[in-house]
Amino acid sequence: ILWSVLVGVVTFGWIYHHSFYYRSSEGEQPNVDELEVGVFPRENDNLRLEITWTVLPTLLIVYLTYISWAPLDAVWSQVGEDGWHGDVCADGQSSSNYIDDEGYVHSECYHEIGITGQQWFWEFDCMGLSEDLCSTGFTTFEGESKPQLNLKTGETYFANMTSRDVIHAPKFTNFGIMEDVVPGQNTYLWLPATEEVAFLMMCAEYCGDNHAYMTAKINVED
Repeated sequence: ILWSVLVGVVTFGWIYHHSFYYRSSEGEQPNVDELEVGVFPRENDNLRLEITWTVLPTLLIVYLTYISWAPLDAVWSQVGEDGWHGDVCADGQSSSNYIDDEGYVHSECYHEIGITGQQWFWEFDCMGLSEDLCSTGFTTFEGESKPQLNLKTGETYFANMTSRDVIHAPKFTNFGIMEDVVPGQNTYLWLPATEEVAFLMMCAEYCGDNHAYMTAKINVED
């Protein structure tokens, strides 16, 4: 958000400054620069300025890519000992996830769950986990029955996801993550439940008439 505000202020400030500062006091003057069709006005060229506005944005993009590399790696961490969340938990084993000094979540192991999208409904599968780790049900939201997924605080879940019809995208708003689900394919997403929270999971990929109502409740509690 900070970078968005900074870039927006500089960009729009520059535009408004030049729009008013260089406005002609004599009104509109057709072809004031005496340009000719097919002839490049070399006298208006500024190589130093062109290099500057090419190099600086490139450096900014490289820097933003660098600082986002670790968070992206955490979101799409591989499975196994080399990943951020270890291997699948044994029966009765807890993920015991924790947040390190840099704000990234680590886990001793993970639990696998299933998520399937279809027009316009979400289906959850706890894949044999005990009810204290994962349970499903329904809740009423704005007068409509919505599916509900209950997860446990301190546990990390590996969501195996697919779609029955068109492309959907479950967006876990409070987790700050989302991923497309595609018919005939499986996509995956880490869900580290680090604190108690309740929120609506929405579909972030337009999928038809009732796309806006394709929601589900995610409930994380001890």
